[in-house]
Amino acid sequence: MRIRTLLGMALFMSVAVGGRASAADLVLYDALDFAGPVAKAFTAKTGISVNVVEPGSSGETLGKIAAEGDNPQFDVVWLDGSAVMERMAQDHVLQPIPGDLYEQADFTALGKTLLPASRSFMPTGASTTAIEVNTKKVPAGQMPKSWSDLSRFAGHVAAKDPNLSGPSYQWLAGLFQTNGVEKGKALLADVLTNRSLSGFSGAGKVNKALLTGDAEIGINQDSSIFSEKAKGEPVVAVYPSEGSIALPQGLGISARTRHMEAARKFVAFVMSANGQAAMQAGNGTDFYFLPIIEGVKAKPGRVTDINFVLLDDKAASAHESEWKTWYRDHFIP
Repeated sequence: MRIRTLLGMALFMSVAVGGRASAADLVLYDALDFAGPVAKAFTAKTGISVNVVEPGSSGETLGKIAAEGDNPQFDVVWLDGSAVMERMAQDHVLQPIPGDLYEQADFTALGKTLLPASRSFMPTGASTTAIEVNTKKVPAGQMPKSWSDLSRFAGHVAAKDPNLSGPSYQWLAGLFQTNGVEKGKALLADVLTNRSLSGFSGAGKVNKALLTGDAEIGINQDSSIFSEKAKGEPVVAVYPSEGSIALPQGLGISARTRHMEAARKFVAFVMSANGQAAMQAGNGTDFYFLPIIEGVKAKPGRVTDINFVLLDDKAASAHESEWKTWYRDHFIP
């Protein structure tokens, strides 16, 4: 019994000192629907095993990474939002993506605009935040056309908490960029007057509030709207007249990975035809992304002609804590 105990203690200590307990060749943290299918396809092609860890929302994934501090347990992270990836790069959580991986990817014109100057992440696809409308609750003649139009629906607008949702923070920072910070805050104060609707953790809860609850309008990721529409739900995506903030999916590599070659191969696979096909092999929210690789078509029903506005990632990452705190103080129950 004592021998077993000592052996158990030795095993525990080796895990504690060595870092992670996973026996996989690569550990992937993500908050995206397609990560599992992509990892499976990657392993089938390369023989490299992947431990897919999904803590929950983007915010929960970022929280897990922050809690690990100087002892990160991941090799690769895959999330929505360029601002959060830029911040992790500035905090030296991520290392720059090797330049040859950018060169190998056959980006579309949109894809080329999404390449970060800091090389903090590899954009693998895109979406944006749109105005989601329940057509059974809002007549065609009363459809909103801009973010400012949402004041007409005050008290009946569902939104996600930027503290939990990467896409939501990208949208919030973009709203402040296009409207000005103070005007953006005033607009949200007029619109998000029902706290029970303004602090959801994910797109699915916004959809539920719109379809079965008190919400008439949702501020939601457009890929989620198309996913619901494909199911036959009475929702449409309205793109605001002032432009839509581009929301890249960001694939980043840990600054402390000990499996750099496997990480490189994973990034290259994601940007290949096989990887992109695996990213579309499902019907959840994230499968309805906008492709940014030449020759890859979006899933049927997915709008591609969008007036995109690029986010100032450095400004957004610099104010991330401040603006998330402001939102929490004003709109979270």
